[in-house]
Amino acid sequence: MINVYDIILNLIDSNRVYESFEWNKKDNIEHIKKIPMVRVTTNTLYDIINSTFTVDKSFLNEIYRKSEVYTDTGTSKIDYGVLFTDTYKVVAVEFNKEGKSLFKSNLLLDEEDEILDLSNEVKLRSLDYKIVKRYNNSYLLTREEEFRRNYLLKELKISYKKKKFEKINYLYEEIYPKDNKSLVDRYKILLDSIDNNYNEKHDKLYGIIRLTHKKKTTLN
Repeated sequence: MINVYDIILNLIDSNRVYESFEWNKKDNIEHIKKIPMVRVTTNTLYDIINSTFTVDKSFLNEIYRKSEVYTDTGTSKIDYGVLFTDTYKVVAVEFNKEGKSLFKSNLLLDEEDEILDLSNEVKLRSLDYKIVKRYNNSYLLTREEEFRRNYLLKELKISYKKKKFEKINYLYEEIYPKDNKSLVDRYKILLDSIDNNYNEKHDKLYGIIRLTHKKKTTLN
């Protein structure tokens, strides 16, 4: 384990790790003064990035308050912060006191390149961890695609609750034409496909709904 100094992180909810070019002004961008780094296997890093997980108490003790962040009044400690690397990729994780991953962040590309140059000097270690929940394909989506997916899911649920079944049937038939499934089945199939297999077909549905909303706004 070594310390890394003077980097920028965007620690957000651990079910997503956005690339730095997708960060925006509303994110919690932090200037980190110091943070320890641990080298793990590529398989372990994959699990770290793509799941919520827990680490044991002994690991928490190793990293306890070893991270510092710049503030408006000086610096403050981060209780459980660490960088993980497999020498090809770096990701930051912040844990709670029970060892559960809470927030994660990618690094700025230039800073990650500099850190990777140092990563081979770090001794590979085995990390004792347990996966709490694996993510669906949402981690493959861009930030805009994730927004569209969530927008569609919300629209479908509202339509079903308000009994706007014609909208559900119309959207379903845009993807699955000439299908005789029941309304309930159509609703469930749409929800599942959007939530777990978002693709360009769902982008088309998003465009249809947005266009419909724009027309309504213009008429009003």
